[in-house]
Amino acid sequence: MLTFYDFTDEDLKSNRNGFITPRQKEWIQGFAKGISGMQRGNAKIAIVFPFIGLCMILAMSLSNERARAAFLSDPTYLIVLVLVVPFVAGIFAISIYFADRRAARLSEASLKKAEGSVKFDEESSRVGTTYFVYVGETEFKFGEDVSRYFAEGGVYRIFYCETSMLKLILSHERVR
Repeated sequence: MLTFYDFTDEDLKSNRNGFITPRQKEWIQGFAKGISGMQRGNAKIAIVFPFIGLCMILAMSLSNERARAAFLSDPTYLIVLVLVVPFVAGIFAISIYFADRRAARLSEASLKKAEGSVKFDEESSRVGTTYFVYVGETEFKFGEDVSRYFAEGGVYRIFYCETSMLKLILSHERVR
């Protein structure tokens, strides 16, 4: 039995017994590495833009004699520009730290179970549509409509792991 999460009967049996299979563990760790790697990659790219802005400010401030005189008349301008560099680097370092922490927690996440009647909802914004599936009291968020995999009102058991706001479904079964 394969579904949109590509889990097998062995995965489902193991999840019913309270265990995450090695294959699922590998998938979770790959997902966690992706979280960390994406943040590191984004930071490397994004850190270039503040430096381009810094260079543009310096170029405009030093472009002619009057601008240079105004810029150099108060050392506060230079101090602020020099402090921008470690401040921006610190912001990116903090974001990488938290992404690594979230990835580590996901890698070590335990198996959880949600069981109950399925309800659907969706919310649209400028970014796109978020689709919600409620299994009992547990909320799952998706970037695409998954109503073809779950019948509204049907009773399902979903095995998942979570860290902060992220819930990864490992397997599921219809109970009734």
